[in-house]
Amino acid sequence: MWKTTKIVLLMILVAFLAGLMPTIIDFIDRTIIYSVKEGLSIHPQFTARVTSFFHTAKNYTWHILIAYAFLIGLVIFMEGQNPDRTILWLLTLALVPVIGVVVYMIMGPDLKNIKNKKLFEPPKVPPVDLTPFTKDKRFLIGRALHSSGGADLTIRNKVDVLINGESTFDSIKTELRKAQRFIHMQYYIIKDDEIGKEIRDLLLEAAARGVKIRVLYDAVGSWALKREYVESLNKSGISTHSFMPVSFPMFRRKMNFRNHRKIIVIDGVVAFTGGVNIGDEYLGKGELGHWRDTHARIEGEAVGELHKIFLYDWCMRSKESPGEICEDVSCDDCGNAFDIDLSELPILPLQVVASGIDNAWHSISRGYFSMISRAKDRAWITTPYLVPGPILMNAMTTSALAGVDVRVIMPAKKDHFLVFWGSRGNIEPLLRAGVRIYHYQKGFIHTKALLADDDISSVGTCNMDVRSLEINFENQLFIYDKDLNSEFAEQFLADIEDSAELTLSEWAKRPLWQKILESFGRLYSAQI
Repeated sequence: MWKTTKIVLLMILVAFLAGLMPTIIDFIDRTIIYSVKEGLSIHPQFTARVTSFFHTAKNYTWHILIAYAFLIGLVIFMEGQNPDRTILWLLTLALVPVIGVVVYMIMGPDLKNIKNKKLFEPPKVPPVDLTPFTKDKRFLIGRALHSSGGADLTIRNKVDVLINGESTFDSIKTELRKAQRFIHMQYYIIKDDEIGKEIRDLLLEAAARGVKIRVLYDAVGSWALKREYVESLNKSGISTHSFMPVSFPMFRRKMNFRNHRKIIVIDGVVAFTGGVNIGDEYLGKGELGHWRDTHARIEGEAVGELHKIFLYDWCMRSKESPGEICEDVSCDDCGNAFDIDLSELPILPLQVVASGIDNAWHSISRGYFSMISRAKDRAWITTPYLVPGPILMNAMTTSALAGVDVRVIMPAKKDHFLVFWGSRGNIEPLLRAGVRIYHYQKGFIHTKALLADDDISSVGTCNMDVRSLEINFENQLFIYDKDLNSEFAEQFLADIEDSAELTLSEWAKRPLWQKILESFGRLYSAQI
């Protein structure tokens, strides 16, 4: 329907321009002078009119600029963003009208916002079946995740926790070499560096032996990915797509609706997800040095849940049918391999939760809130960015004030200027409430993990910042198992050994210039 409409509009435009041709020819005849000696020149009368117009416009420059700023302000007001962002941009336009307009045109507008919001409109949620969830306190969180985001509770699973880039990539490479039917992969960042080339070569080898491969990468996160890299995949029969391509992505690093997920599904038998993208820095080879991250290798029912998330994202971009893809790669409607025997796997309840602009309830954020607010003994959080918004800030401070052992590990180094200083701006109120905060010293910590009491853990792609929690597309595992919780707790304590604890008395002595940057970062980091 839309294609037909565009054709009709194009025909109307052509007919309109054809009707204007006599007028256009007459205008050219009165504007341009042709001389055999001097060639083409502009008629002096036309030049005088143009000069007069600009002289007149110059006297009304401020009026025009104010009217333009007012128009942009109206657009911002009608965009439907969160109130903080709207007020921020309106104040910027009012206080610095010239610079504000320029900054907004570079960083602010999302001309596809209306179309994208309709594209990602949250589906109507039918009545959900809550029978798999018992009255166990752990599963009260699971019920909320199921009701808000449709996350099914999977029972038979095996999860291997991978605590750095080396173990993550070693495990991924092993499974890629064993792939027989299909490899479905999506990443926020794929780089054409040493590990990126190594992964690419493994994909090319798999394609050569008949494995069907699909690769989805975010257009902004992977803006530096070279065309030759993608073309080498396409030439080998590997299907590739960029998610939500934009113009000049290097200048629009905070563009809305980014796909921050990291998922690999192989043969419907094994899957990977977590914080590690494809790049050498995740092996500790970047400017930040040692890179501490957490990924997970998964077998069981949860593989199908991750596969469904991939299929949703892929089909949104490619316009293919999920059913056709499942038939093409020989997996069932749930995304698992037909011939897998789940009964041989241990009982390990977990939910795979997806969140994004298409999820009206921000399910991962609600999962975090439930874990922190329901914790009775401890709530231990590891996050690279700490801009959680008022709801999660209240959850952390309230739990700490109630005597719950709330701890946060975050980086001492910065990889993004605004979010780094915005994160530091949230430290003091947490310290005052009794939250224990640690700065990781060994390198950069990029883990997105949370554990509550001794039986619930969460790990995945979602940072504790407003953009990850409310706008970007993310996925997170919520695991209901004491053994896995113990493993996460052991690693958390190991990370504390590589961290320095902050105290309120010392933190209050930090320099004024840091406090100014923190205020600036807190104001802007979640909005731009």
